[in-house]
Amino acid sequence: MLTILVTVAPVFLLIAIGYGGVRSGYLPGAVADALNAYAVRIAVPVLLFRALERLDLAAAFSPPLLVGFYAGAFTCFVIGLLLARRIFKRRPGEAVAVGFAAMFSNSVLLGLAILERSQGVEPLTAAFGIIALHAPLLYAVGMVTMELMRRDGRPLGETLRVAGRSIVVSPLMIGILAGAIVNLTGHWLPEPAMAAVDMIAQTAIPVALVGIGAAMTRYSLSTNLDEAGMVAVLSLVLHPTITFVLVHHIFVLPPEMQRAAVTLAAMPPGMNIYLFAVMYDRAVNLAASAFLLATVASVFTATFWIYVLNHIALG
Repeated sequence: MLTILVTVAPVFLLIAIGYGGVRSGYLPGAVADALNAYAVRIAVPVLLFRALERLDLAAAFSPPLLVGFYAGAFTCFVIGLLLARRIFKRRPGEAVAVGFAAMFSNSVLLGLAILERSQGVEPLTAAFGIIALHAPLLYAVGMVTMELMRRDGRPLGETLRVAGRSIVVSPLMIGILAGAIVNLTGHWLPEPAMAAVDMIAQTAIPVALVGIGAAMTRYSLSTNLDEAGMVAVLSLVLHPTITFVLVHHIFVLPPEMQRAAVTLAAMPPGMNIYLFAVMYDRAVNLAASAFLLATVASVFTATFWIYVLNHIALG
């Protein structure tokens, strides 16, 4: 297990560099906004475009693979929502934000980096199949549920229109759709353009990781520590457990698909849970605490799940 921890350590070292640079004053606090804006609006969409452009769509969009991952995600959403309501006495809208935090894995910015470092490039095809649906599907579920449960919510029809518009104009979705169109039509970009795409894509993950670390300096563990711990357990333990049982024991998928599904399921909540909470002004402090706690804990839980895959389940 120590070998695996050493393998994934560079990923977390980049996060630590961003955190330490801002915390020490060596880097300005505003660098977090600049790095994350570049990563989310330019570099990661270009990375996803490059991945989808020549992706084997039939291999990537395997129904058992997608069921294995998203069954775990939606289970965590429902359980997180119910526990927030019944145990932590959250109002309906706040409970949805808590459930969203338990459901939304940091599959792109952290998941791809750890997956490639620990498992190689073979599982990336399956990983991109999961990622192509990740943000649009989970945001749609979160937004529709929020509007249905909160007292000042929009009518369902308007909610669906707003959710659809938000998803389609997302830079990540634009990159995914553009890559899929090129893939399906066969209209490849000229070599100079693809060279630029490759150069930008190579910067996506390192810049995003440093940006995550820089952004973490803004948050602290609040009085919601017990509730944040609940979210972390659902995200880091329950989600990958459900996914592992489904893809390994029920569907018996190829090893590369199992590695992709379980590794991405084991990722902590990403910055999107904070953005979702801010968008609706529901459980914002909890989202910040859960993001910080789960990201730190994932150093050890991600190592554990990779160990399970490499040394117990898949040999």
